[in-house]
Amino acid sequence: MTNTNTQHTDWTDATLAAAIRNGGPQRESALQVMYQKPGLRETVIKIVLAQGGTRDDAMDIFQETLVLFDRNLREGRFEGRSTLSTYFVGIAKWKWVAQRRQQGRTTELLPDHYEGVVESPESDILRAEHRNWLETALGKIGERCRELLRLYQLDYSMEEIVQTMHYANTDVAKKEAYRCRMRLRDVLEQAAPGNDLLNLP
Repeated sequence: MTNTNTQHTDWTDATLAAAIRNGGPQRESALQVMYQKPGLRETVIKIVLAQGGTRDDAMDIFQETLVLFDRNLREGRFEGRSTLSTYFVGIAKWKWVAQRRQQGRTTELLPDHYEGVVESPESDILRAEHRNWLETALGKIGERCRELLRLYQLDYSMEEIVQTMHYANTDVAKKEAYRCRMRLRDVLEQAAPGNDLLNLP
């Protein structure tokens, strides 16, 4: 990225988003602010390293995320339900998961991602040989449930999920997570080859 002058008296999320949408020199300045935002790059690096990537992978993801972040804001896809930093990190998580899938690697849905609501049925079967089968099952539980489970997979906090999914509070989000995961379990049990690949309570 070019070394654009980033001096601004009041760079807030609102002014950053407006500058990016409006284009021109202010867009370049706003993107430079995001590029240099304290802790943002380090957060992306930490996520990628924790999920099997290298520092080079992380830097690639950071750069690609900045491009997607810019495009999404200019196309009106950011609705202001989270901070720009949270939105940026969310894009980075999705980008890294997508890249891992393209490379034949998977990111498991770990039980602790669900904050102890219920033992995770999907964590035991999300392996390479069952990936397509699981994706088919996810396609049968509805877009809202699918999105909720993916947010858990990406380590979103309950508070972030409440904001993103517009739930009333974390208790409602946890109950919805339980309902969605039981729905997924039912679909998996019905679809399991020979009905013997899952040993669920």
